[in-house]
Amino acid sequence: MSKRTRDIDFHVYLNKEENQILENLCSRLRVNRSVLIRALILGKRLVEAPTVDYKQFIIELRRVGTNLNQLTAKANSIGYIDGDECKAVLNEVRNLEADISKYFKPGRDENREWL
Repeated sequence: MSKRTRDIDFHVYLNKEENQILENLCSRLRVNRSVLIRALILGKRLVEAPTVDYKQFIIELRRVGTNLNQLTAKANSIGYIDGDECKAVLNEVRNLEADISKYFKPGRDENREWL
């Protein structure tokens, strides 16, 4: 049986409006009250977790990058369009994907953290 690392019980009274705000915030961040209050006490900047659409967005972005890579290879082999230009666009897509992923990954910025 594991011991609790937090042994101080804390109570606070809220009115209906304050409670509703707290519940909405917990819901949006997908955390319970304890996690939320500890994060606020520790001065963490709260960021909502991305929606499920985020994962689909990244999948689609990767598909576009893959298609562009295939077009670049084909165009370069037949000499129809400038392969270097297509590769530059592919690199831009990859950089965009990396930037989006960095923004949403937890713990990458000491002032921002998913809960």
